[in-house]
Amino acid sequence: MKERILLISSGGLKKSGVPSVLMTVVRGLSNRYVFDILLHTDEEGYFDKEFLSYGGKIFRLPKKHFGFKVFERIREVLRPLHLYSHTRKLIRNNGPYRAVHCNNDFDSAGCAAAAAKEKVPVRVCHTHRTWEDDSSMGLLTRLYRASCRKAIIRSSTALIGCSASANSSTYGKDATATVVYNPYEEDRFSPSLPINNPKNLSLIQVGYFCKNKNQLFTLEVFNELKKSRPDAHLTYIGDRKGSYGENVESKVKESGLESSVTFLAPDADIPKAMEESNILLFPSGNEGFGIVLIEAQSMGLHCVSSDTVPRETDRGGVVYRPVSSGAKAWADLILSDKTLREKKVQDCSTFSTAHFLETINSLYSL
Repeated sequence: MKERILLISSGGLKKSGVPSVLMTVVRGLSNRYVFDILLHTDEEGYFDKEFLSYGGKIFRLPKKHFGFKVFERIREVLRPLHLYSHTRKLIRNNGPYRAVHCNNDFDSAGCAAAAAKEKVPVRVCHTHRTWEDDSSMGLLTRLYRASCRKAIIRSSTALIGCSASANSSTYGKDATATVVYNPYEEDRFSPSLPINNPKNLSLIQVGYFCKNKNQLFTLEVFNELKKSRPDAHLTYIGDRKGSYGENVESKVKESGLESSVTFLAPDADIPKAMEESNILLFPSGNEGFGIVLIEAQSMGLHCVSSDTVPRETDRGGVVYRPVSSGAKAWADLILSDKTLREKKVQDCSTFSTAHFLETINSLYSL
């Protein structure tokens, strides 16, 4: 009989970074384990049906929002206790579990503590993002993070993250944590030969539409480029649900760029779209890693990324620039550096799915 693994994630199973990593785990190790998942949302996600097809269950514990700052603050303070009690009950009623694999940032504190109390043998905490420095936060936030870090370190059997900066900012600089690079689908992101190098300037951005992914800044860069390169084209791929996505669409129309900007759904053929492009823009605010940079480089694209993204993403094809330098500076870089428009496939084998799954399975087997 297969042993059970409980995955825990802050968001739903939408088609984006963390859910894609979790689905790689489920697809790759479902022959050995049955996976359940606890999600902190009641929203149905892109991968829900596929996840259930592997025989596991989806549990939900959505965050409650009260609308008043004082109540929101109280909710945040009490949330670890709420997660602790709910997770203990879930494990008791649906276990036994071989491992609990937490992917819910500082919320992992309550969940990992519950797993330890229920004597789950393996308790993995997995961070996927880099946080702002504690010194820039208020006193209550600093105290909250400190208490969560202590609970996570005390309750976990393994601390892992997608980059050194993600580990340091989540667990603390002195914590013993291992970097486990997010995987990319090497069989899927394999360019056709010969490499297609578009004659026009063809830009692409991949990711769900939100302030952190910063699609509005990309549009500003594109507006600057169009002044010198009227043949330039921009392709957005990602979920546009919500006010931010609507705002981007409105700005495209206001700028009269409808014929030069293409919007594709998150389930679009991303490798094909990359074959038809030559530069990927990645102006994110905070990223634990940014696997799309690896996917793009494996397809031969050069990338221009914000300088907040971990440098482990550079396989030879990424240029980092601060978003604060402005859209014109990004556009000038693209126009002045001709090598950015010339495709060159980079070696991304370090981020293979097989290596990633071998590492995760070894943690579950501790």
